[in-house]
Amino acid sequence: MNELEAGNKLLKLTDEEWFQELGKLAASIGSDAFHRNLLHLFGRCIRNDSGWVIRYSRVAPPDVMYTSNVSDEIVKFYQEKCVHIDPFSSFWKMQGRPGVLTLGEITNSMPESTLYTKVFTAAANISDELGMFFSTVGHCCYGVFLEREKGIFTAGDVRRANLIFPALEGFHKSHLGHLFNNLQCTEPTKAMELLRRPSLILDRHGVEVFATESWKAAHDSDETIDSMLQTIDPNESVQTISTKYFLLKTELFDRDFSLAPGGRIFTLEPKPSLKIVSDDYHAAAANLQTLTRRERQVLSLTMRGNNTGQIAQHLKVSKGTVKNCKLRLYRKTQVNTERSLVKKFAPFFPSP
Repeated sequence: MNELEAGNKLLKLTDEEWFQELGKLAASIGSDAFHRNLLHLFGRCIRNDSGWVIRYSRVAPPDVMYTSNVSDEIVKFYQEKCVHIDPFSSFWKMQGRPGVLTLGEITNSMPESTLYTKVFTAAANISDELGMFFSTVGHCCYGVFLEREKGIFTAGDVRRANLIFPALEGFHKSHLGHLFNNLQCTEPTKAMELLRRPSLILDRHGVEVFATESWKAAHDSDETIDSMLQTIDPNESVQTISTKYFLLKTELFDRDFSLAPGGRIFTLEPKPSLKIVSDDYHAAAANLQTLTRRERQVLSLTMRGNNTGQIAQHLKVSKGTVKNCKLRLYRKTQVNTERSLVKKFAPFFPSP
C-alpha cells in the first residue's frame, strides 16, 4: 500500500470522507503543503502505486517538486537522464493547455514518447501514467501524476479524473491567488501593495514567470534595467541596486515557494533625487549598455568591495581573466583606475 492510499480505501465522490479530504485541501491553500495534499486527494480517487508533482515550463527543463512512493534513485535518474525526453513536458510546450492526460494518449505521438517509454518507464518499473495539468502564470504549469506498475488507467479512471479536475483546478487557482496576495518581501507590511508596484518574478532558471503592467511600462522607459538585472549576485538573498530612474530591489524565494521555487522577485521604487551631475550620470548609464554580461558581473562584484582574487573565486575563473576584464571595463567607461570606476558607478550600487 503506497503513501497516497496510506491504509485508506479508494474514495467514491459521494463518500463523506471525500468531502473531508476536499476540506483539508482547501485549508492548505497558500501553504507549502498544498501540492502534496492535491496529489494525495487525486490518489485517493484512483488506484495507483506512486505519484509525482512536476513544474513544467515552455522554456526551461522540468522541475520535480514532490514525489510519493518514488525512490531517490528514480528521481535522480529522471532529473539526469529524462527531463529532455519527457513527453508530458513536450505536450505542455506545444499545447499549453490545462486538463487530464494519460501516457497512452501521447505514446507514439512524438519522438520523446518512444524514448521515454524505453528509458524512463522501464527504469521506474511503471506501465502507465495519468496526469493533470494546472496552469500557473507566464510559461509554467504544474503536472500532478499518478503511476501504475501494472496495467493501464482505464476509461473509467480518466472519466473520474475529468470529473474532479474542475474542482481541483479551482482550488489551484485560489492557491495561486493567495500566493500573489501574500508575497513575502523585505518589508512584510507592504506585501499587499506589492503587485501595485512595478514587480517582476523570475524562476530559478531566469525565466519570466510574471510581470506587472507597471513593470513593463518602467522597463520600456528605462533602458538600464536589463543591464542592472545582469549585475545581480545569484548567491545574495537581498540586494538593492539603482537604474537610471529607479531603485531596483530583489529578494530570493525559498525552494518551497511554489510559484517560482528558488526564483527571485524584483520591485522598482522611485529613486531619491540625484546628487551628481546629470551629464555624468547619463554617461555612466550609457556605458552600462556597452558592457558584456561578464563585464557587468565583474563590475557588480567590484562595486561590492571584492578584490581581484575574490572575484576570480566567485566567478570560477583565473585572476588573469578578471584583470583583463577590468582593463576592458576601464577602456569602455573611460577611466584609468578602479577607484575612478567605483566613483563613476556608485549611484547604481547604493550602500546597503
